[in-house]
Amino acid sequence: MSSIVTHEILYEILSKEKLRTEIQKIEESLFLQLQSYLKEKELILSSQKEKDSFPEEIKRTEKQLQSIKRISNEIIETRKRKIVNLALLNSRTTNEITVKNLLSEETILYNSILASLKQYTTPVKEEAKTLKEENSEFTKVKFLESVPKFMGTDNKIYGPFSKEDASNLPNKVAYIFINRGKAIKVE
Repeated sequence: MSSIVTHEILYEILSKEKLRTEIQKIEESLFLQLQSYLKEKELILSSQKEKDSFPEEIKRTEKQLQSIKRISNEIIETRKRKIVNLALLNSRTTNEITVKNLLSEETILYNSILASLKQYTTPVKEEAKTLKEENSEFTKVKFLESVPKFMGTDNKIYGPFSKEDASNLPNKVAYIFINRGKAIKVE
C-alpha cells in the first residue's frame, strides 16, 4: 500500500510553512496519508527486525521514522502557532483578516480560539468605553505597581508613583494605565 506522502514532500511542506507568514495550502487528506505512510515505515522496520537485517538498515529506517514524526509535528505546531496569532490579531480589530488555507479541524480550532479571545477582551473594552464616556478631563487612579515619571497628554510631568499611590491624571493617560492593568479607577 503506497501513499503520496514522502519524507521529501513533508520537508517541503515544513519549509514553506516556516518561510512564509501565511498559512500554506495543504491537502485535506494529508494527515490521513501521513498516517498511512507512518504505518508503512513501521511495517518495514518491524520486517527488518524480524529478518535480522543489517543493523545499519534498521538504524536508517528508525532515523527516517523519527524524522518523519518530528517534521510532521513541526508542521502541526507551526500551523497552530499561525492560527493562534491570526485569531489574536483578528480579536483585536474590527476589520478581520480573511483566513485562508485552513483544514476543517483547523477552522474549528481557529473559531474556538477567536471566540474565546473576543470574549476575554470584552470586559476590558467595556470598562474602557465606560471610562471614556465620563465628561471629566481627569480621572483619579490608584497604581497597582510602581511607575516612573512621565509626560502626560497635557505636557505636564507626572510621577514617579509607587504601588498604592493615587493621583488625578488626564483621562487618556489614566485609561492607558487602567487598560494595561497598572492602575485602577478610584471613585
